[in-house]
Amino acid sequence: MTGMTGRMLVVGAMLLVSSWAVRAVGHGEPVPLRQPFARFPQTLGEWRGEDLRFTERIENKLGVTDYVSKMYRHGSTAVHLYVGFYASQQHGAMLHSPKNCLPGNGWFIARRATTTVNVKPYDPFTANSYTVRNGIDQQVVVYWYQQSGGRIVTNEYLGRVHLVLDALTKGRSDAALIRISVPFEDEAAAAERTALEFIQVAYPAIAGFLPHDIASSASSAPSQP
Repeated sequence: MTGMTGRMLVVGAMLLVSSWAVRAVGHGEPVPLRQPFARFPQTLGEWRGEDLRFTERIENKLGVTDYVSKMYRHGSTAVHLYVGFYASQQHGAMLHSPKNCLPGNGWFIARRATTTVNVKPYDPFTANSYTVRNGIDQQVVVYWYQQSGGRIVTNEYLGRVHLVLDALTKGRSDAALIRISVPFEDEAAAAERTALEFIQVAYPAIAGFLPHDIASSASSAPSQP
């Protein structure tokens, strides 16, 4: 058995066990957003947005309770914001990992790293920062998961562990995936800086929609991408 095959089997087993565990202990009472994402602002600072809704088939596949998908522009710069919220996760309706979805949609992950998000008055936290390619198209994708207690998670499998613990101890399994994608031609570093600058105006708006304790002063769980 190769190392990669062994790792895939372990990961697959972890996902199956976490899905079974959530079913076994109950996935908790749904925790609603403070307001529906249909009210999410079209203007964030100097950024002007337009809706990019998914097809019904993709929405059903994602299994989200509610989501934001908008392309924001400032001059010639474009940023795609996606926030997927799950009021209560259960088998067939759980957070989808960009680590799996991006390759599934034809994107090659050329670089995996992390970056620091620092938006006052929230605590700084670590987010994933991937450089991806699909033919001649290139993007920097910054993303993280947000769970109860303001917990920030970058590792999908550690997030599943916390999901099971939250279902056991708190009777809840709500969570959000926050993802910012910035197309670029030459410099990935410049695209990442753009993403972090955009988060400065986007994150306070996002926090105003998430449940209070999810959007509380963020605390990063130790994890690796």
